[in-house]
Amino acid sequence: MKKLAALLCLGALTTGAFAQGLVTFANGPTTLISVTPKGGTSAAYAASAGQAYYFGLLTAATAAGPFSFAGAYATNTAGAGRLGPASNTQTIAGWAPQTTMFYEVAGWSASLGATFNAGWLTGNFGSSVAPGTFFGVSGVASGSSGGGSPVPAPALPLFGGAGLGGFNMNDVSTGTVPEPTSMALAGLGAAALLIFRRRK
Repeated sequence: MKKLAALLCLGALTTGAFAQGLVTFANGPTTLISVTPKGGTSAAYAASAGQAYYFGLLTAATAAGPFSFAGAYATNTAGAGRLGPASNTQTIAGWAPQTTMFYEVAGWSASLGATFNAGWLTGNFGSSVAPGTFFGVSGVASGSSGGGSPVPAPALPLFGGAGLGGFNMNDVSTGTVPEPTSMALAGLGAAALLIFRRRK
């Protein structure tokens, strides 16, 4: 009896671990991603088709997060303004079919690499970032994933409809935006100068 109970529990855990709902990264012409150069204005990334961008899906159980990378990627294609073709449907581990989760999408320039780095979410881009490098995170949306049985649901479109609209990626090039530590050091230096002057 104990063996049977153990097998049933193991089966339930295994099923939960491999539950994968369906989503699609297709991004229509009304939900273009924008990039904002330093000191410039936003422009749809379709206008800079020579620049390659990657996108990663972040999911959470609640709207407040915490959000974590779901292991799903997309990229812009020759058909500028899209995060992949309409058939860019992926299964998402940990997002059971026909269940609702909260999600957001991070986007970044290929110059940061093809692999998502959670440090980027807190502004940690390293000490050497090429000029014209962009990063941004969308707003939060929610939806029910596709797949499942006995009647499979269609893949959840991450953009458009009740999903995400467009979002902005900002220039994160090194040397153009002071890091928090640099700003703190500059503040300490200014305070020290003021104190030194008052003592004279």
